[in-house]
Formats: sequence, structure tokens, C-alpha cells
Amino acid sequence: MSSETDTEQNNDFICPSCEKHVAAGIKFCPSCGTPIVHAPGNDQWIGRIVAGKYRVEELIGEGGMGQVFKATQLSLDKSIVLKVLRKSLLSDARTVARFQREAKAASRLNHPNAIGIIDFGQDSDDALYIAMEYVQGKDLHQILTDEGPIPERRLIRIVAQMLAALSEAHAVGVIHRDLKPENIMIEQRRDQPDFVKVLDFGIAKLQEAPGSEGQALTRAGFVCGTPEYMSPEQASGAAVDPRSDLYSVGVILYQCLTGVLPFDADSPVALATMHLSEDPVPPRQKNPDIHCSDALEKLILKAMAKLPEERPQTADQFRTELLAIEKSQRAAAKREASARRHGSKGGGYRLDESGDVSISKSHSVVRSSVVPGASEAAASPAMPTANDTPAETAAVQASRGKAVHPQKGAVTSVTRKPAVLMFGLAAAALVVICIGAAAIFLGEKTVDPAQAVASGDAAFLSKDYAQAFQHYQAASRAEPSAEHTKREAMALLAMGKNKEFVQALKKYRQQSGGTGTDMQFVDRYLESIARDSGPMGAAGP
Repeated sequence: MSSETDTEQNNDFICPSCEKHVAAGIKFCPSCGTPIVHAPGNDQWIGRIVAGKYRVEELIGEGGMGQVFKATQLSLDKSIVLKVLRKSLLSDARTVARFQREAKAASRLNHPNAIGIIDFGQDSDDALYIAMEYVQGKDLHQILTDEGPIPERRLIRIVAQMLAALSEAHAVGVIHRDLKPENIMIEQRRDQPDFVKVLDFGIAKLQEAPGSEGQALTRAGFVCGTPEYMSPEQASGAAVDPRSDLYSVGVILYQCLTGVLPFDADSPVALATMHLSEDPVPPRQKNPDIHCSDALEKLILKAMAKLPEERPQTADQFRTELLAIEKSQRAAAKREASARRHGSKGGGYRLDESGDVSISKSHSVVRSSVVPGASEAAASPAMPTANDTPAETAAVQASRGKAVHPQKGAVTSVTRKPAVLMFGLAAAALVVICIGAAAIFLGEKTVDPAQAVASGDAAFLSKDYAQAFQHYQAASRAEPSAEHTKREAMALLAMGKNKEFVQALKKYRQQSGGTGTDMQFVDRYLESIARDSGPMGAAGP
């Protein structure tokens, strides 16, 4: 085909009925007679063939530099995105250079979470375009608008992918400079929900040698970007480095978690001033209704530090810290599920994020803290303090025969009969176990205390509390110590042997000499038993 024919077809349209080429200005399709409407404005692009390769289908976005269309790549019949520079800006050399720089910046990236560039060129009528992969989904701003604040774990997964793309961009010398929810596309793939694509490197800065053409495109003191997400150094027109992008990620995290921006003002100048001089309100104060862990709140505020030196120093570091929070939460959820399985219908075990164990049998509750150096399950009594939460205060009241509503603080009486019945049945089983245990251990001549404790801890974690007690008892016989007695006590408590538990607790106090961080709780607990039979004292078997 001649170049003249190429030029003609580059400017023609597609008939919506027969899909034949129709020259520009023709009112009816020569093949089927269908009326061809040439509407003004953006609609003049619809149906047009660009560079003989791409058929424009619909307008999907518009910005200061140009329009963004969904198009079809004719050779593959594949949906793509076509970004076209406004004709009115073709005479602005700096804008044209910036448009070309976007294509150059994005083409440097080879990462699944960064938008892929297919082509860059100029149409026959001098229109500049960038052809990019088409992402079928919603941008993060639309998700935030439709669904409200994003739950922490989902948000971590999304932002971790953003940071992975930024890590690749920074490694090849590209700083985005315009990160915001609108530039983060979320695609729901069959095997990868919430798959992220970072878009729009339109004002990206390429880190090149001083004096290069790329350096000259950004004038000294020139501010570009979106004010709501600008780092302090970007807002002041100072030089920026990859840590500027990480500040913007912190703002995105803040907004998606709370549902609101950290700073709000009536003008870009006022917003820039706030980024430069004001500290953000912590997310949980901004929106008390959200669930936000301490770790994530601290990381967000760290990312939004005024000084770049106080932020995460790289995208990889930021991502590592973010994923560590998710890992910790998954581990805590796993422990919680395991602890629930350890308990009976009327009680159970609960591990909170601090590592504490709440042990509940029927209506009786004792709060215990993990023994240093031992497994989480081998725990010792801990003493609640004045700083305890209402739920922790409830545990103390329950040990004295009362229950406290965790929120209202109302004290109610606790029925002990179900606990007594359960403990009585467990005691009968313990007699049989103890006879077998005695036969086993009396026949042993030597026992390694450390090995016995390790075996006991493993049995405890496997919910075989009787077996754990046997191992702890063997360790105590081989090497009497307060630590071994403490483990015996916890195994007895787990089996519901409250009378034996109290006896072991007294023995533990005697062996430890009445000193230790947990002795205050032990003394108060034993005093409550002496004063009142209590749910886990003399009322037991």
C-alpha cells in the first residue's frame, strides 16, 4: 500500500454497521449506507484508526495533557489503552518532551505491577500517542468511594504490590512524582484478587546525569504533582529522590485506611503549607471507628515524616516492614484459632497479640503470661495491674467469683456448679492417668530434666495435657525447681484439676521464696482462695 493510501486510512473512520473504512468527512458509508456521525470534541476520535494500527473505541479518561481512550489493536484484535496528547499542546516543546518522557519512563519498567507500554508514535496529522496495556478493573479511588475505608490486611496486600512496582522504577532511575489512588488500578484476576497496576508516569522524573536533556525538563523551583499527595520537598519545589514517592504512599495508606486525607484545605498553596509544617493526626484519632494496628499506624506516620531521612529509605524496606505486619497478624490469628480449639464449650484458651494467654474454664478465668524461654502454652500466672484493660480486670474479678462486663463495668455473680461438675469428672480421669504415670516414672532410673521439659511443652502444644503433666513431674523429680513446678501447675489447670493446681501454686511459691514478677498475683489469688472457696479453689474435686 502506498504512503498516500496509508495517510488516507490513518484519518478515516470505521462504519459502526459493516466495519468498513470510511473517509473523514463522508456522511454515509459507501458500502452499506449507514449514516456516519462526525461529532465535535472528543467524539471525533471514536471510530478513528490511529497510525493504521489502533481503532479508537471509547473515551475512558481525560487530563490536562490529553485524552485516554480504550482502543483495539487491529493486528491482534486486542483491547489496549491509547493516550493522545492534545493538539493544542503540540506547539509546547516542553509538554511534548514530557509526554515523550512518560513513554520513555514507562518503557524502562519490566514489572508485573507496572503498566506495560506497547507502542509510542505520531499519527499522520502529528497527533502524539502512547499505546499501553488495558487493565480491566477499578482504580483505588473508585474502590474507596464505593466501599469506604479498606480493611487493613487487604490494604497491605494492595500497597505491597505498589511498592514492588516502585522498587523496580527506582532501580532504573524513575521517580513517579504523582502517586495517588487514581493512578493505582486494581484488577480482579481469577487466581489473583486485587492485582495492582501502577499507572501514569506522565510527570515521572528520570534520574539522569546533571545537564542532560531530561534534567532540563524540570525547572528549578517548579512544582508538579497532586497537592494532596505531595511530599514536603516536592511541595517546596526542592530536589526529590525516591523517598518522595514513599511519602505519597504513606498518604495513600492513610486515606485508604481512614477514608479521609490527612490534610484538607481550600487551595493548593494551603495544602502544600500543611505538608511542610503540620504533623498528621494519627489515623485512629482521625477515624476512631477503624481497625488499625499499632504497627501499621506507626509505619504510616514514619512514611509521612517531614524529613526524608526519617522515612523508610527504600521501597523494598517499606514493603518488608509492611509485610511483617501482615505476617504478625496471620500468626496471631493462627494462635487465636489454635487457642480456641484447645478449650471446651464452656471455656478455652486465648492468645492476644502481646503473647498473653487467657485461660477460661467454664465460668472461671485466669490470665497468665508466657514463661520466658518456654513455649507459649507453658505459661505462669501474671498479676493484672492498674493499667489492665476492662477485659483483663474481668479476669481478676472472675477469679474471685465475679464477672465484669468488659465495656460497661457491671459486676455480676458467677455460677460455680458447672465448673465443679467438670472438674470432678476430670479428677476421676486424672487418678487413672497418675497410676500409669507412676508406673512409668518409678521404673526410670535417670531422667534428663531439660528433655522432659521439652517433651512436656510439645505435649502441651498438642493438647495432651496429661502427658505434659507427666513429663513436667518427671523433670521435677529429677531436678526440683520452681520453674518445673510452675509447669506442673499450668498442666493441672489445663486439665481442670483446680485443687491440685492450688497445691502446686503453693509449692511454687515456697520454692521461689516468695519473690518474682508474678508472685504478687499468686499471693492475691491464694488469699482469695482462703477467703472464698472460689471457682478454682476448694470448690474443685
